[in-house]
Amino acid sequence: MKFKSLLIALVALAAAGLYATPYLTVQQMRAAAKERDGERLASYVDFPAVRASLKTEVQAKLAGLDRNERGDPTPAAAMGAAVAGALLGPMVDALITPEALGRILQGQQPVSAMTRVGERPAEAPERLETAMGYESPSRFVFSVRRQGAGEEPVDLVLRREGLLQWKLAELRLP
Repeated sequence: MKFKSLLIALVALAAAGLYATPYLTVQQMRAAAKERDGERLASYVDFPAVRASLKTEVQAKLAGLDRNERGDPTPAAAMGAAVAGALLGPMVDALITPEALGRILQGQQPVSAMTRVGERPAEAPERLETAMGYESPSRFVFSVRRQGAGEEPVDLVLRREGLLQWKLAELRLP
């Protein structure tokens, strides 16, 4: 009877630890951003995945800008999306850096955070609205925005790497 209770307690403790790992990862990422420790923050990021997801998202938004009455992209919109897509790749590659991600974690909007390359980040806003939660067993979403700014939050999506490790793999822009 005592062994069974101990086994149940150990399983419950292991499950709670597994459940808490992405929350701990987000807290570690935020601490690295606050301390402006780009190297430590970079260890929590899958840069190729983040860049690919951002390129895909921006291209999808550009393709959906101008549509005709049937819902198809107009020729001008399709050509504009193609040109933007060609320019988008190198631009995203250059702008997605640990420093820019640190600014996003501190509540700056992505465009502002990514265009201040080489500039010392501003102090973090006093108050942030954040939300965290599982989207699936292997995907965790952390949303952040400045409190009272009236802007949509930026979603940072973490993906499970192995059993206990999580990495930032996607940015969802407002």
